[in-house]
Amino acid sequence: MFSTVNVIITFLLLSVTNAFTTSSHQTTLPRADHSSTMKMSFFDDMGKFFDNLGGGDEESGASSEVELVDGAYTGSKRIISIPAKTMKMGGLRLYCNLYLMGVQNTPEPGCWKASKSDDSEVNLRYVDLSGSIIIQFSEECITVDRLGSSPSNKYLMHESMILNGFLDELNSIVYEGSVSEEKRLLTLPEPGNQLEEARDAISFG
Repeated sequence: MFSTVNVIITFLLLSVTNAFTTSSHQTTLPRADHSSTMKMSFFDDMGKFFDNLGGGDEESGASSEVELVDGAYTGSKRIISIPAKTMKMGGLRLYCNLYLMGVQNTPEPGCWKASKSDDSEVNLRYVDLSGSIIIQFSEECITVDRLGSSPSNKYLMHESMILNGFLDELNSIVYEGSVSEEKRLLTLPEPGNQLEEARDAISFG
């Protein structure tokens, strides 16, 4: 099921990328704003679509290895917690999932393996098995946990790269483009410095 959905997502992402690429002959002034709005709307609509697919038959080899207690895995460490003022959860998950699936070879080929135990989280397991990144989405916040009691130095350095890139993606969702607040996939409560605080919490940042 998961691999089939990945194929569908990839096809749709390529399709929408082509749709967002406009001809050089078009010179209308609000082009960038319209493109940003289209992207936000697309991911929101597609997130709702994939939410409706269910997913009860998805397999997860890691689901029985650790226990989820009060929203956190036993033996994990909370690295980042980003509260949300508003969140279009389905669209945000889809956008972030696509990004995280695309960084499995960053910064080295095969250094991460992505898995998805359910619709609310994505796991990135490091190749030396010393640690994993667990990113969870809820209506109130986005959390990032590290699973692994003794992560290697190489893991920590690569984790820092992945999470800084992830925060860059969130920053673009929250702040970039002239998209109205009600159409953004994510907005932050005042004072709005949650992403900067999250960067400060990342090892080797």
